[in-house]
Amino acid sequence: MATPPVQSEPERFGTIMDPVHGSIQLDKYLFKIIDRPEFQRLRKIKQFGGVYYVYPGGVHTRFEHSIGVCYIAGQLVDALNKHNPPGEENLSKWFTPQEKMCVQIAALCHDIGHGPFSHVYDFAVKEYVYKKLKSEQKRKDFIRSKKDEYGDNEKLESYLEKNEVPKKAKHEYRSALIVKRLMEELNFDEFKEHSYMYIQLIQDMITFSERDLKNEETKEEFWPTKLPSDKTYKEKTFLFEIVANGFTGIDVDKMDYFARDAHSVGLPNNFDWRRFTQTAKIIKCEDDFHHICSRDKDALSLYELFHTRNVLYRSVYKHKTVVIVEHLMKKALKKTTPQTIIQVKAEDENESYSLLKCWHDIDAFLVIDDSIEDFIMNGQTDEHQQVQKLFIKKAQDTDKSLEKYFSRIKERKLPKFLGRTAKGSEISKRNIAICASAKKSEIETIEKRLKPLPVKFSYGKGSEDPIQSHYFYGKFYPQNPFHIQKEEVSKILPSDFKEEEVFWYYDMKDDNDDETEAVARSLWECLNMHKLPTEFKSALEGSCARKRKLHEVHKEYTEDEEFKDFQKIIKRYKPKGTQ
Repeated sequence: MATPPVQSEPERFGTIMDPVHGSIQLDKYLFKIIDRPEFQRLRKIKQFGGVYYVYPGGVHTRFEHSIGVCYIAGQLVDALNKHNPPGEENLSKWFTPQEKMCVQIAALCHDIGHGPFSHVYDFAVKEYVYKKLKSEQKRKDFIRSKKDEYGDNEKLESYLEKNEVPKKAKHEYRSALIVKRLMEELNFDEFKEHSYMYIQLIQDMITFSERDLKNEETKEEFWPTKLPSDKTYKEKTFLFEIVANGFTGIDVDKMDYFARDAHSVGLPNNFDWRRFTQTAKIIKCEDDFHHICSRDKDALSLYELFHTRNVLYRSVYKHKTVVIVEHLMKKALKKTTPQTIIQVKAEDENESYSLLKCWHDIDAFLVIDDSIEDFIMNGQTDEHQQVQKLFIKKAQDTDKSLEKYFSRIKERKLPKFLGRTAKGSEISKRNIAICASAKKSEIETIEKRLKPLPVKFSYGKGSEDPIQSHYFYGKFYPQNPFHIQKEEVSKILPSDFKEEEVFWYYDMKDDNDDETEAVARSLWECLNMHKLPTEFKSALEGSCARKRKLHEVHKEYTEDEEFKDFQKIIKRYKPKGTQ
């Protein structure tokens, strides 16, 4: 009698070869999302925004980053389920199977709401919306001043209520909206009748870092939210510390993108996320929340995580050339507002959205990606991209100067970097222009071409030390978590955790190196007056003072004899070999 064939169980995992984490396995249900057009769109959105114009290796996308975050999240959940503190060995696992699914889906989809050039699009939208609201605020104040004249009509009240930045303008909230639609369409059997609760949990995990934890709404409405397991959000706080940790900023999103970004540009990454998962435990802390805690001896490693962040910001994300490239990208995106139209066609209507307004409609938003750059450069007027009933096209009256921003980036015709100053210094565009000018008529031109761009550096929580918010446990009393003071870890750690600078650029229409050098020299002299020889310093201070005084009384100073003497002094102290 023939032996019946053995029925093999269906594969539970899919395997992906990742350049950073190696061969990784993901649960099969995650591929239902990965294979959707909404997620595949991330293949065409670079992780780095404008960085790849400076670092040729920085061409990885939000697609592989999202998969990496999902993988680390799954590994961390499995590790935490195994690490019950002493005295709680009989406790059921911290995460139910459905909650693990929610964590992995939130990790996978946390960036699905990103627009073209990643954060550049968000910054452009933010500036556009804030500028609009600022003008609306002026109108609002005017209407209030005329309230007696206009009266308390419904039109006035509805107008006054619109002075709030929409949440959909931020990629975290767009991600939450897109994942909700995905989950409703895919209809996972594992969630059954509680699907709406699990979908809400996924959305809350994605947007948690944007939540104000001191807000009364968070205390009174968010934390008491019930889960299908009959636990509350507060009893399972750790659910919100994995994908987008609003408490400390220590989350799997950073663990992946620090490693991935450093790998792509050739910088070292000294933080080992696997070590973090090996010692991480969930313990009830003094604030009455169950937090993910680390072993006390791992404190320096966590500082290394944020040190890596600082290095990446200084060397990569806020590289002097990247800053001006992304500034031009934002200008290009904002320039498209009246011209480039995203059209959404329904059966009985034709809705139109400009590029910086298409986040109003998720269908319109999902059409755009990094290919918008080619669209702008090529100047197409016909159908650009077809996705079901959606397409993007350029209006007939498009400003032909729109392409110049990306042309300048590609041809490297960028504003020249002059130097940097601390935010709040007394250096102003006017003073630099006056000091750099040879005659009064040049002042306005030089001042107009100077571009100061603010840049911030931190460990992710403003001026706060993020490690001071994290809980640790020791070898002998692991059930009693505590905070570690910075001095206990090392006395040579940073004393300040936030720094703000201003990068100065000079925008020339033509490559006039002499003029740019003169302005750069003036900025350097303003910043480094104390380093100059006494005679040169006195001459420089005197000349600048006279030029300012003459400018104030509207007199020309090109023929000023004392100014000519100053020019001779400059030549005397110029380094040999310079023109």
